[in-house]
Amino acid sequence: MCCFAGFSSGAAQEAITLCDRLAAHPLDPDRISEGVPTAEVDQPAAITACEASLADNPGNPRLTYQLARVYFYNGRSAEAVATMEKSAEAGHRQAQFVMGALISNNRPDASDNICDAEAWWAKSAQAGRLAAQVSYVRHVTKGLFDGCELYANVDDMAAFLDNVRAVGGRDYYLRLLMADLSEDLAAYRAANR
Repeated sequence: MCCFAGFSSGAAQEAITLCDRLAAHPLDPDRISEGVPTAEVDQPAAITACEASLADNPGNPRLTYQLARVYFYNGRSAEAVATMEKSAEAGHRQAQFVMGALISNNRPDASDNICDAEAWWAKSAQAGRLAAQVSYVRHVTKGLFDGCELYANVDDMAAFLDNVRAVGGRDYYLRLLMADLSEDLAAYRAANR
């Protein structure tokens, strides 16, 4: 059975670091500062700040994610993937989503096993990351995870869509997407009884 995690109250009480100010992603639901659009990230300054913040707070999943983000932008792919995976393994739902996206998009230095993407997106979706909830259902119903051990069942996937629908409100395009994915999920359920 899936569950949805909200914002971390512990993260909200953390002091905002220079790494947060320079490298937080605008779509990371667990950021504690304003996000910085990709084109506006000062890569050298952000890398220095995030490495220093992690030296002061080793293992912090949010800071680790932000460092991975700027490593990617800086062309340091192998370091970025390894750092992103550390953050994902520590439970950062944005990093889990990104790991799934890296694998799904065949990015250099990421796993080439689509079942690894399934596992990361399932974890991220179960933690409430909306992008993972949509991506997970879409990929399952399109057959892209055929042959993988699915970590979310059809009822979980229906709950993912219900959550996205509830959060998205009356956005026209999101309602269209949810209608299409709901139809795809109903067909998938019927075909996999």
